[in-house]
Amino acid sequence: MKYFQQVASGMNVLPLAVQVHNHPELWNRNPARLVPFGPHRETDDIWLRYKDEAPHKATGDYSHFADEHYPIWYPAYFALPASRLLIFSVMTRFQGESLGGVLIYRIPPGKRIYAHIDSGWHVDYHEKFNIYLQADERTAFRYGNGEAIRAQTGDIYHFTNSVMHEVVNEGDLDHLVMTVCIHTSLEVAKCHSPGRD
Repeated sequence: MKYFQQVASGMNVLPLAVQVHNHPELWNRNPARLVPFGPHRETDDIWLRYKDEAPHKATGDYSHFADEHYPIWYPAYFALPASRLLIFSVMTRFQGESLGGVLIYRIPPGKRIYAHIDSGWHVDYHEKFNIYLQADERTAFRYGNGEAIRAQTGDIYHFTNSVMHEVVNEGDLDHLVMTVCIHTSLEVAKCHSPGRD
């Protein structure tokens, strides 16, 4: 595949999935991605790490939110301690030199992330990894070239989000994913192949 690389399967994601279920108050505290006409408008998210949002929240101006920055931990990280092992397992596996944004997103049944291209410093500087906390074969992550994956719970995929992509949930369950962004000098797709942990 051109834009995906499966890098793990069978990860124990249940502890984090349970913690997320037990903390419904964490959803949608940070509105930057959930604008009415944006591609993520049908989703929910929990931010664990990113640029300090306080000055943007105070002014309502998010136009420079994706500019170069040193990220901070958001309160949700401390409420979801099971996230730590998963985040730093990926950091170790790919010899991460710095950790960027970390977020959990949810796509309810019948909803989608609309086709879009991500851009900016954060996209260019980091490799992106999706850890599937709850997934089935009726949800597809698709690219404009026809390439698609239908991940299983416990899979981890390296993926490219600087080309047109979308995610469609045609299943009966929430599609729940943690995205971990890592800066590494490794050529990820060439150095690692699928394997069970």
